[in-house]
Amino acid sequence: MYEQYLEEIKKLSEARAKIEREAREGGRSLTARETGLVVELDAEINEQRKNLPANSPLTLQFNSTDRGLDHAILPARGRDYRSMFGLEKGKKLDCGGFKNFNEYLTVLSSGRFDPRLITNTASTTVPSDGGFSCPEEFGAWLLDSSLEVEIVRPRATLWPMRSDSLKVPGWDSSTHTSSLFGGLVGTWIAELAASTEVFAKMRQIQLNAKKLACFTAASNELVADGVDYEIQIQAALIKTIGWYLDFAFIQGSGAGQPLGIINDPALVTVSKETGQKASTIVFENCVKMYARLAPQCMANAIWIASQTCVPQLLTMSLAVGTGGAPIQPAVLQSNGQFSLLGKPMLFSEKVPALGSLGQLLFCDLSCYTIGMRKEVSLDKSIHVGWTQDTSAYRAIIRADGQGSWNKAISPKAGDSLSWCVALAA
Repeated sequence: MYEQYLEEIKKLSEARAKIEREAREGGRSLTARETGLVVELDAEINEQRKNLPANSPLTLQFNSTDRGLDHAILPARGRDYRSMFGLEKGKKLDCGGFKNFNEYLTVLSSGRFDPRLITNTASTTVPSDGGFSCPEEFGAWLLDSSLEVEIVRPRATLWPMRSDSLKVPGWDSSTHTSSLFGGLVGTWIAELAASTEVFAKMRQIQLNAKKLACFTAASNELVADGVDYEIQIQAALIKTIGWYLDFAFIQGSGAGQPLGIINDPALVTVSKETGQKASTIVFENCVKMYARLAPQCMANAIWIASQTCVPQLLTMSLAVGTGGAPIQPAVLQSNGQFSLLGKPMLFSEKVPALGSLGQLLFCDLSCYTIGMRKEVSLDKSIHVGWTQDTSAYRAIIRADGQGSWNKAISPKAGDSLSWCVALAA
């Protein structure tokens, strides 16, 4: 019944994708004419989708800012820069004409005009906010190196953002009491009997690129003469980028920054035991948290805890009857790795301290969705540290993140389950 509309949507979508593919392969942005054509095609696609059932997945609105079906509907193949943005493996990335990152920083520090510095309008409203665009190779190196010290991004589902916003499809599934995936049901039918057609309900996850500015400083003597200048500023930028991205993905409020795990609408909070002392963690807390993680999330589940929880976890034990030795649920292995109830445990200062909500988290981070822009910009100012004779450097990364579930699941039987579980304050 709807075949003609689906076929028309397919043709319009292919025409739209072709326009952007030709621009991308030519290494250029869309012309004004091409942008106008894309907007017209988007409007026609949305018009055709009005003819489909209201709960059909294809009725999700297509936005011209999503920049093409061919690269907006699939998550990144990997977490590194090349995999995220579909760059050919083995092909040398653009250095912008610079020999290395040190030369790039030296030119940037000089304050003199250099044609290799490309002004980057990272803000669509205030171009001066952007600084200078890092050549592709240096931006990739900064993001990939910071990835090594992060917790969330290496384990999350990443989507490349080629515009300021991206709509990601997700199932609207908050109950398993009568169906799965927002409406899908399995029905046993007799031979030749008719089955009932059901459209699964989907929803849009809206990602909007938020701007993260990471600051570091260096003395002007170091900038001019220091042999370790490049190494020191690289380390500072990597640690700063990784720390603040991770903090936002864990504790972000969602207002002008990503929505962190602790504020996720699907978060399940496990209360403390009756009579439990403040700022303590007992074995029963961990068992109840384990029981509230959705079974489909168990394979990828990890614990994340504040380092202030270490004494509580390492001294936590399960009493055994007469003649038995106490069992230590939290295990410190010979390689320095922690595990709790058989699942890996990571410690981080980005998690609230002992006694606070989220001091201990149990989650499947593949259910956390991150969108990242390809561009990284870097700028330098001598004004911030004028009285100390220092130069300040600012790296700008644009990203967004939120959980892919809109609420905890009500299972067929038992308490609500989620991809993220936290211990209450």
